Amino acid sequence: MIVSELKLENFRCYDFIEMPINKGITLIHGKNGSGKSSIIEAIYFTLSGKSFRTTDLNTLIRKQTDLTQTFITLDDANGIKITKKMNQKCKILQIKDKKSLTYAQLVSNYPTCLVENKEFFFTTSTPEEKRAFLNKTLFYVEQNSNTTFKDLKKIIYQRAACLKNNDLKQITYWDQKLIEIEPSITQINENLIASVNDMLQTSEIKEHFAEKNPWLADLAIHYAPGFDNNVDFSHILQQNMEKDRILKRTTAGPHKRSFNILLNDVSAQDLLSRGQQKVVSIILHLIQRELIQNKTSTNPILLMDDISSELDKDNANLMLKYLISKSIQTVMTSIEKKRFSGEKDVFMFHVEQKGDKSNVR
Repeated sequence: MIVSELKLENFRCYDFIEMPINKGITLIHGKNGSGKSSIIEAIYFTLSGKSFRTTDLNTLIRKQTDLTQTFITLDDANGIKITKKMNQKCKILQIKDKKSLTYAQLVSNYPTCLVENKEFFFTTSTPEEKRAFLNKTLFYVEQNSNTTFKDLKKIIYQRAACLKNNDLKQITYWDQKLIEIEPSITQINENLIASVNDMLQTSEIKEHFAEKNPWLADLAIHYAPGFDNNVDFSHILQQNMEKDRILKRTTAGPHKRSFNILLNDVSAQDLLSRGQQKVVSIILHLIQRELIQNKTSTNPILLMDDISSELDKDNANLMLKYLISKSIQTVMTSIEKKRFSGEKDVFMFHVEQKGDKSNVR
C-alpha cells in the first residue's frame, strides 16, 4: 500500500488542500500551531476512521461548516473517502468499487504505524498507552486472538456490573470466566513480547541504531501481566474483592496488562536521556511495523508527529538512512527543516497559518 495523494475539504484549519505524498519520505515543517499535525491526523483518520488527538470527531470539521471530507489516493488507482457530517457517523467509501467499508474492514485493509509525540517516551507512558500499543500489534499479528480479547472485554464489563449491583452470585460466575481466560491472554502477550525482544537483539533495525547507541545491547522489554504472577490469580481476585466492591471495578487482572522497558534490569527511565528514550520508541515502532508487514504482507505507512523534538542529529540521520534504505513510506512533521534539507529523498512541504486558515506549499 502506497499513499500517493491526500485531499482535504473543511478539515480542521484547512478549507481545501490537495497534496502529493512521496512514496519515500514526506516532511511537513512549520511553526508550532501552524497545522502540521492536522495533516498527519487526516491521513490517520482516513485510514482508520479515528483521530489520535480527540474522541470527538465533530471537532475535525472546520468551524462554521457542517461536514468534512478526506480523500486518499493509493498507487493501485484505489482510494478511500471519508465523509463526516456534524453529529453523524462517518461514511467510509472505497473509491475503486464504490464499496462502503466498516471501521474494522478499513483498519484491517489499510494498516498504519503511528508515532505520536506523546508516545515517543514509552518509558513514561501510562499502562493504558502501552496496552494500546500491544493491542494494535496483536490485532494484526495474532488475528485469531481477537475473539479472546472481545471475550475478556465482556467478562470485565459484566463483572463490573455485578460489583455495582453487589450481585455476589454472578460475581463468582464471572470470576471463574476471568480465571479461565487469563492464561490465554498472558500467553498471547508473552509471545509478542518475546518476538519484540528477539528483534531488539537480532534485527537489522537494532543493528542499524547500535552504531551510535551501544547501550541497546542491554535493552529488554518485560511483560507486566496486570497482577502479581507470583500469586495464584484466583487468590488475588478473592483478596481484592472488598477493594473491587468499593471501587466497583476489577483492579487487577489481564485487562491491566502492560510492559516495562529495562536496561540491565533497571528501569530505562532512570538511566536514559530523553533523546535516548526517543530512540527506543522509534525502534519499537519500527519493530511493530515490521511485525505487521510480515504478518499481513502489506506496507503500513509510517506517521511520525514532531520528529525533531529531542532527537539529536546523529540519530535523526540514522533514522532517515534506515527509512530510505528500506523504502518505508513515511510522513513526518517537524518545526525545522534544516537537519533534513540535505536529503534528496525527502520531499518537503511548508505549512503556515494566516488568520484561521492553514496553507501548504
